[in-house]
Amino acid sequence: MSPSLVALLRRQWPVVGALVLFLAFMITQARARRRYDAVLKRGAELGIGLDPANTPAMLPPRVFALLADHALPAADAQERAGSGALTAGLLEDLNQLAGQHSLVVLATEPGPVSQDDGSVRVRAHLKMRGTYAGFVTWLGEIARARSLTAIDRFSLQPAEGSAMQIDLWVSRYVLKQTGSSK
Repeated sequence: MSPSLVALLRRQWPVVGALVLFLAFMITQARARRRYDAVLKRGAELGIGLDPANTPAMLPPRVFALLADHALPAADAQERAGSGALTAGLLEDLNQLAGQHSLVVLATEPGPVSQDDGSVRVRAHLKMRGTYAGFVTWLGEIARARSLTAIDRFSLQPAEGSAMQIDLWVSRYVLKQTGSSK
């Protein structure tokens, strides 16, 4: 080494030391960043969101349980919908609830069944007789039940005494499970 270069390095040793530390820090930082990116990628593949900006939306446990309780494998849902088993189950549940609330079911008829890629919707039409209070508590029971049952429309007509003639259209959704379960 030339004496002038050694003299220059001696005078500028803080700058040279800072450059050496900066380069060491950059190399270490680049390695750590590659490892962090690999962990994020593996976590995303497993469905675990480690990056707060990209965290996948999670269903609340109660909603997940409700959806899981009303899902069937796609082939099974299609078969049950075609055979009328899903509509029969809907009518059975509604008749049982009606009996608990002093409603008399006069007539039931199955409605059309509609299917798409992700769900089956079964419909039914009921004619019942009972009190207004019984009908309201029956509706409340359906609302509290853990099912995907909807009251599409209804009409109330006065009957003898305090009874009401109830005309009701109901539908229930059954979700189709897709994919393989491991």
